[in-house]
Amino acid sequence: MSSEQWFNDFFNAVYSYIFMLVKDVHTTEDLTQETFMKVMENEHQFKGDSSIKTWIFRIAYTTTMSYFRKKRPLTSLFDLPMLSHKHEPSSEEIALLNAQQTQFYEALRQLKPSYQHVIILRKIQEFSTKETSLILNCSEGKVKMSLSRALAAFKNELEKGGFTNETLIR
Repeated sequence: MSSEQWFNDFFNAVYSYIFMLVKDVHTTEDLTQETFMKVMENEHQFKGDSSIKTWIFRIAYTTTMSYFRKKRPLTSLFDLPMLSHKHEPSSEEIALLNAQQTQFYEALRQLKPSYQHVIILRKIQEFSTKETSLILNCSEGKVKMSLSRALAAFKNELEKGGFTNETLIR
């Protein structure tokens, strides 16, 4: 498979991952382009030790972290809608969803960056523990422990904001 096919297959996933971290369309476009430029330049270095998606996300992760080290500290993330409906929501449901999303994203923003990364990769992008460990360059045990701690911290942040299981629209 060529880097052009990889671009077609993984562009949307990489774009949404980077956007969740930087929350700026122009910066996301630049970093996504830079990621795929690095993929094309280093295609010959892909050894097949992991899936191509994991390899590309590792490049996206390091490209984005380099941006933050150069430009500004990591302060925000998450701005993509997480909830979907099979029907058109009513005005009341839309208002409730907007309030819930605001609480949800605010709770996520309160977490330390390492917790944000592990939640994005494991729970939003749905990478396996092994893939997440390769992307973050840490052990699978650390990913598991970080995810457990991150979810507990996230739950506490949600509870601080008055968010409960009963307030979720399913």
